[in-house]
Amino acid sequence: MKSFKESLCTLGMLRLAAFAIPVFVVLGACNASHGQDAGQSLTKATELDDWKVDPMRGPVDLGLTDPALVGAIDVHVHLDPDAPGTGGVIRALDIFDAVTLAKSRGMRGFVFKTHQDAGSAGAAYLVRKHVAPGFEVFGRMASNYATGGINVAALEHFTATLAELVLTSQETRDMFGNDEVRNLFLWHALEESENGELLPEVKHLIGVLAKIRTVDSNGRMVLATGHATPEEHLLLAREGRRQGLNVLLTHPGDIPQLPEAAKLGAFIEVTASNIYKNEAGRTAAAALIRKIGAESIIISTDCGQTGNVYPTDCLALAARGLRAHGITQRELDLMYKTNPAKLLGLLALEEAAAASTTARP
Repeated sequence: MKSFKESLCTLGMLRLAAFAIPVFVVLGACNASHGQDAGQSLTKATELDDWKVDPMRGPVDLGLTDPALVGAIDVHVHLDPDAPGTGGVIRALDIFDAVTLAKSRGMRGFVFKTHQDAGSAGAAYLVRKHVAPGFEVFGRMASNYATGGINVAALEHFTATLAELVLTSQETRDMFGNDEVRNLFLWHALEESENGELLPEVKHLIGVLAKIRTVDSNGRMVLATGHATPEEHLLLAREGRRQGLNVLLTHPGDIPQLPEAAKLGAFIEVTASNIYKNEAGRTAAAALIRKIGAESIIISTDCGQTGNVYPTDCLALAARGLRAHGITQRELDLMYKTNPAKLLGLLALEEAAAASTTARP
């Protein structure tokens, strides 16, 4: 086994991620709302480019709503507290703000990604217990230089901490029952391979990940591929699926490996931040959805920075833009609601509602 220093020299920059979903407190811009009719294929805000963000001020709440947001789970949100790192973009809102905003639009949950530390675990716990019991908040930690690269100790520490913090939340445990709730979400983005195979250290770490179970529900973790090459996306998907993990290809783009990854049962992420801004993005996303099939795609935002609209507005604008290109509400529901729930090991919306009703005295 290589030393950590040797691995870094061989691998270059490594990024692993473990997520804890953020909270959002509305930032008081509702009086300047540009809310639109949910039935419109494209909003006036899009047509007039009112969504464009002043980077010196950051975004304001456009107040957009859409049927696709009701019950949606955003698996890729950037929030404070987070250190974005050198060249990173400042976050426009924190986890408490994000939860408030998401709940006001009817969303079911989101995944909070921190770049430099494992702080998303504690943030998810605080939100679940004290701010929004029943709202599905998860943590995501990046495995990079700041967290030690391919570092099993960091992984075990993060999951043990989050298990102790989040999984003891009685409010969460009671929501859907011990057998279904997945209170921990771990996302690993491991970039490098050797001789066409994953490095032994990476396979070992995925093996450790596959053995971890949530305390309450015996749930499994989730493996995401991160900023990988096309070949590595597929290598990671194969290994993760072989070990029984749910896998997400992190915004891979339209690469040749997507059909095979989908056949393995991996989900492909398409980010709304690359859809809402222009016609080219909408056209490309709609074409990819038709090629791969909505059953294998998850739409997240990759938003929360000062240079983007708020995540809720991002989802709404993307949904309307995709409808204008012939994507149906059924397909949007799969990509916004059903598939993220499957990835996270959650019950479908209808099943969760039934379980919650049954659990009431």
